[in-house]
Amino acid sequence: METTSPSSTSSMPSSSTTWMRAWCRKHALSSEALRLAGIVRAELLEVMQRIELPVSPPAFGTDTNVLNIQRALISGYFLKVARDIDGSGNYVMLTHKHVAHLPSACCYLLRQPPQRLPPWVLYHEFTISQDNCLRVVSEIQPQMLVELAPQYYLSNLPPSESRDLLMELREKVVAAEDVPEVAEPLEEAAGGEDENRDVCVLQ
Repeated sequence: METTSPSSTSSMPSSSTTWMRAWCRKHALSSEALRLAGIVRAELLEVMQRIELPVSPPAFGTDTNVLNIQRALISGYFLKVARDIDGSGNYVMLTHKHVAHLPSACCYLLRQPPQRLPPWVLYHEFTISQDNCLRVVSEIQPQMLVELAPQYYLSNLPPSESRDLLMELREKVVAAEDVPEVAEPLEEAAGGEDENRDVCVLQ
């Protein structure tokens, strides 16, 4: 769901708790959770500065940032994954094969102009009702499942079409890893290592 962050809105009265709560209600967010997130971020930044870790500027909205968020979610919720089996929003949950749907107010259904539904999603909650809804969903890339939780998805997942698809993805990843890389000149490789060295990113 793409919204304008309150921290990036120039007209926001930063000291107005009432305004913040109203903004959160409008965008279906928890003001208390965002407040706690701000506190945790400040504590992390203080620790990183104290031990003199290099900190890169935030990268909100970039593809790399989105992928990192998806990886973080999958690392903790890899058991809560569902796949759209027919392209019309019928999601089968990989762990117990129940079919569920996205709630009518889900941002993926309300996008204008209408876009395709995400083929693979990670969900936070499954509500058993007439529609069997998945709540708090995020689109993910299936390659990340075999990258971050291969022991489960390649060994413990019950036989299914979803498991077969993940096995095919894993075989492609292994095949790509087996392709020998062209060695770079020593000087260029050494220089590139310094230039591409990762630094700590705190969003």
